[in-house]
Amino acid sequence: MNRNHAAAMFIGVLVCIPLLALYHFGYFKSTSEWFAALYARGFILPPAGLKQLVWLQYGYYTALAFVSAWVCIEMLSQWRRFAFLLGGTFLTATFGCIMAMSGILFEPVSGSLALWLAGIVGIAVGGSVNSYRRHVMREYFVGRLSTPLFEELADQNTPAKMTERREITVLTCRLLNHVGIATGMEPGRFEEVAAHFQRSVSEFLISRGAYLDDCDARQVRVFFGFPLTDEHHAVHAVQVAAVLRAHLAALTREMEARFGIQARFGVAFSSGAAVCGLFGVNHFESFSAVGDVIDFATRLCNLNAEYGSKVLLSARTYTLVKDTAEVRPMEMVSVSGSEQMSEVYELLAEKGTLTEQETRTRDAFWQGVVQYRKGDLKQALESFKNAAIEDREDAPLKYFTERVEAALKEKAVPEKETPKHARKLAAI
Repeated sequence: MNRNHAAAMFIGVLVCIPLLALYHFGYFKSTSEWFAALYARGFILPPAGLKQLVWLQYGYYTALAFVSAWVCIEMLSQWRRFAFLLGGTFLTATFGCIMAMSGILFEPVSGSLALWLAGIVGIAVGGSVNSYRRHVMREYFVGRLSTPLFEELADQNTPAKMTERREITVLTCRLLNHVGIATGMEPGRFEEVAAHFQRSVSEFLISRGAYLDDCDARQVRVFFGFPLTDEHHAVHAVQVAAVLRAHLAALTREMEARFGIQARFGVAFSSGAAVCGLFGVNHFESFSAVGDVIDFATRLCNLNAEYGSKVLLSARTYTLVKDTAEVRPMEMVSVSGSEQMSEVYELLAEKGTLTEQETRTRDAFWQGVVQYRKGDLKQALESFKNAAIEDREDAPLKYFTERVEAALKEKAVPEKETPKHARKLAAI
């Protein structure tokens, strides 16, 4: 029995005992007689007249008191609470009329009184319970979740649903050259750099619906699809990542002007099942998730340093967003200890936003990747050359072009059964 159910039980008992005493001492006798005369004037009653069933009166207002207390505690909308009380009063009066036509005297005053007394106390208790719940939840979610999403989460009143296995999308934004920056400046100065990076990126992501899971000098990690369930979590993550690139470009210029450093950022996200819940002890408790999907996002993020890319996504994420995102393939990867290969993609833009020239170069790049995997090195090199846009730097294109050129020089034709550009992801 949870806190709300226990409170409803207590209120029900608190209301029913005085009403039972009033009935016992005859306080409702005159009320019953008045309704008996009213029913006699307004309805055609059975020849035997009306008989009163005391147990029906007791049972009705007892059940109504418990139900009213429970509903008014659990229901969050104030107008719905009062709508319930008015509706209950109407049904009680209607029930009295129906019973009269059946030959049973049922006075509705005691039932209505139980309904309203229990409801008013339930509203008062519900307000304090909801305030207490929000107070507790603030310790876990304020600063990690936007205010509108926190209000939505608090209104749901379903904490058990946050402890479960569900599919989420993990987005990791990493300061790729944090070690070099930390080594080349004073500790206090690096603290300012790290704090500026953390604040800028975390506030940006939180304001766009993400849940902040981890934030340190190296990276900011957020979830989509937790703690609030979102069946379109991957699509929302891609939409956020598309605008995050522009934010990071502005942040790079700002940090260069303010701190005199050239920051390099990488973003990656992956989708998959994770065990979500409340982890930690004492002051170190937080709602988080555990699963391969989280580690995989961090590993993918590090690959941005290899390719010179900005945003990478996993194969599972691509499956979920292929109708809403423009991407191009990178390498095939596998996690250490596993032989299962998985495709990695680079996010280019939202669906339908590429120019005609950008679409042609994306298709040429894709064709070059396929040819490279088949071992058609000359054709792959030609495709990669066709994928270049004049006066535009493309680090991933340069990466693959150099690999093909090196393979041609070595005359190393890859076996068809094994992709040429496959790598084991490093442990984290």
